[in-house]
Amino acid sequence: MASLTCTTILAAVTATVDRNTLTTLELLSLTIRIRNVPDPQTPDFSAIEKDFEIVGVPNSNSQQSFTWVNGRATSETTMTYTLSLRPRREGQLRIPPVRIAGEQTEAILINVVPPSAAIQRRDARFVFLETGVDKTSAYVQSQIIYTLKLFYTESINGSFPPPPDLPDAVVTTIVDEKRYETIVNNQRYHVLEKRYAIFPQKSGVLTIPPEVFRGTRGGSGFFSQRQQVSALTEGLNITVMPKPALFSGENWIAALSFDVSEQWNEQPPVFMVGEPINRVLTMHAKGLPGSLLPPFKELEIGNIKTYVDPPDVSESAQEDGLVSSSITTVGIVPTTAGPITLPEIRIPWWNIRTDSEEVAVIPAATYDVLPSVGSDASVPDITVPSPQSTQPQVIREPASLYWMYITLALGLLCLFTSWKWWSARRTMADVPGDPENTATDFQPDEDQLYLNLSRACKDNQATDAHRYLFLWANARFNTGSLQALQQRLKRDDLNDEIRKLESVLYTSDGVQDWRGADLLKLVEELRDQKDESVSRPDLLSELNPH
Repeated sequence: MASLTCTTILAAVTATVDRNTLTTLELLSLTIRIRNVPDPQTPDFSAIEKDFEIVGVPNSNSQQSFTWVNGRATSETTMTYTLSLRPRREGQLRIPPVRIAGEQTEAILINVVPPSAAIQRRDARFVFLETGVDKTSAYVQSQIIYTLKLFYTESINGSFPPPPDLPDAVVTTIVDEKRYETIVNNQRYHVLEKRYAIFPQKSGVLTIPPEVFRGTRGGSGFFSQRQQVSALTEGLNITVMPKPALFSGENWIAALSFDVSEQWNEQPPVFMVGEPINRVLTMHAKGLPGSLLPPFKELEIGNIKTYVDPPDVSESAQEDGLVSSSITTVGIVPTTAGPITLPEIRIPWWNIRTDSEEVAVIPAATYDVLPSVGSDASVPDITVPSPQSTQPQVIREPASLYWMYITLALGLLCLFTSWKWWSARRTMADVPGDPENTATDFQPDEDQLYLNLSRACKDNQATDAHRYLFLWANARFNTGSLQALQQRLKRDDLNDEIRKLESVLYTSDGVQDWRGADLLKLVEELRDQKDESVSRPDLLSELNPH
């Protein structure tokens, strides 16, 4: 009885192409065959993408065949991968070796030539591309408007070219799609237009590569013939100039327009010791991305505390480019009464329309800080620069309704207090022989204020806790502000608690898990403290001045 044996052909890996010469508008078919490799891993084709774009997903196919010769069977397994390649440029390009299962294919040279004029003229009847820029020279990081238009007839199908891939520039789409019709050489075309804002990041020559469209024309029926059509543009070169040596600013800003402004949470701003007021600073630029807007400098003034929120940056696209803004909220808390001067804000920028430097300015201003609640209030003085003179001009602002109401309330409170005092005197006059019933000056109710503070701390109500801490401290230690309380007691734990409390109130990134129990524990300790222990330092400083 004859025996049958089966042998396997040795493994082999080969690569072939359908042609070795093609135009930039055509696709190349690359076929890789792997023979007799059990369960081969998918090859790594990434090295091919240096000179070619892989279009779509590679197709794979596996086949097994048997051959019988003189009673002996020979088996062969073939795995085939087919790739569609689009050349990235003209010239002699190289498909590098592909390594599979310890073996590799041979490198293949491909000659890429420009399409003939005849082919371009033929296809231009059905489809063509136009590109353009609003300027051929620009400063580094300034805006360049790049427009791409696809003209096509009714029966064209294909994909619009993707945004340009520029390694040394930021590309942002400002008009995603605009459709209309036009007449060119007595022929009607549909137009699909897209527009991009390009911001070069280094000086030199910026090259926008040629745009390519590949599609088909013809009917969509099952038996319809479809013709391959294509369109190609020339590349564009833009001269990118460095920042001018004459520019005086710290941050390079090249824009169509740029300005800064300020707003207050109340107009005019009224400053009071220990009370926060918000100053909102805004930058607004046209032709500049939001990422290039610089931060505002921090205020450095001795008699105020500031809390700065992170800037809120936004940008929007318009037909003529990007519009961006940056809004920064600064919480200002005065620590002492008297005048404060907010310095001038000056931000130089380069006007690309006029090719010259300009300066955006918020003028300096001086304000009077009023004493804390309970002290005599006065109307704030505001000093602003005068356009006719270099000397500051002092403008006395009229009293606001807020202060009129405060004054009226204080007057009614005084009348009520006087009436109560007079009534108490008459009542005490009718009680003979009671030495304890003597008239005393009106004093804040420290016990009630402590109860209010305690309730706010237990409920973790930071705003109420801050207000009642100030009022309780004024009643307990006769201090006009929390800063005065800190200076008097000189306790690090108290300073930490006040800092945490103000941080959660006036900053967006402050302490979010503030615990009122910690503050209440400290207040209870201070309340149990004897008067001598808190007044001694001030008394000694008065008796022994340095």
